[in-house]
Amino acid sequence: MPSGPSDGAASGSADLQPGAAWLRRPARLGIPVVAALVDQIVGGTLAPGSLLPTEPALAEAFGVSRTVIREAGKLLQEKGLTHVRQGQGTTVAPSEEWNLLDPVVLEAMIRHDESMEILDDLVDVRVALECDMVRAAAKRMTPEDHAALGQVLAELESQLADPVRYQDTDTRYHDLILRCSRNRLGRSIIRSIHPYARASTRYNPLADVEDIRRSHVGHVAIHECLVRGDGDAAAAAMEEHIRGTWTLRKRKRGG
Repeated sequence: MPSGPSDGAASGSADLQPGAAWLRRPARLGIPVVAALVDQIVGGTLAPGSLLPTEPALAEAFGVSRTVIREAGKLLQEKGLTHVRQGQGTTVAPSEEWNLLDPVVLEAMIRHDESMEILDDLVDVRVALECDMVRAAAKRMTPEDHAALGQVLAELESQLADPVRYQDTDTRYHDLILRCSRNRLGRSIIRSIHPYARASTRYNPLADVEDIRRSHVGHVAIHECLVRGDGDAAAAAMEEHIRGTWTLRKRKRGG
C-alpha cells in the first residue's frame, strides 16, 4: 500500500527516537579522565616530551575501561596536548601547540598561572580585538543601539554601590558594544575566553566600591566617544579602560 503523508510523519517521529535516547545517556566517562590529564599536563606533572602511561595503566588508575581511555586519548590529541606515534606511545606536546581556545585547556592554564602570564596575554587579546571592534561600532551603531547602550550605562550608574551586580552588568555593556561592531567572529572569540578569566580570582579579585567607581569612569568615557561617533577616541578609551582595570587588579594581587 503506498505511503501517504501520515506515514511520512510517523516515519519522521521514529527517526527521532535514537537521538532522544542519546540525549538521555549519562555523560561520557572519558570527560573526567580528560579533565584530570589536562590538569596534570598543564600543571607540569606530565611535562612536554614525556610519555603518558600506557592504556592499561591509565585504565587501572582511573577505574575505567581501555575504550574510555582510548576516547580520552583522542580528545587530548584534538586539544593539541599530545602526539601519538606508532610504536612510541603517546607523548605530551610542547605548550606552544596547545589549543588555548579550548575551554578545558584554558581553564587549567588560568588556574595554574601563578605568574599571570596567560592572563596578560588574554588582556592583550581583549585590547586588540575590543579596540578594533569599538572603532567599528562607532561607525555602525544605530539610534536604537545608542539607546540600548545608554540604558545599560544607566543601570551601571545605579549599581555603583553593588560590585557584584555591577560586574554582571559590565559584561552586558561590553558585549553590546561587541555586537554593535557586527564582527561576529571577534565577539565569539571574546565570549569564549573571557568567562574563564572572570571566574578566576587572579583575574577578577573581589572588587570594592572604589574599584567600581574607577571602572565606571572608563565606561562613561567609551560611551561619550561612541555617541560622538569618534571611533579612534573610543578605541583609545577602551584600551585605557581595559589595561587600567587589569593594572589595578594585578596591584591588588601583588602582581
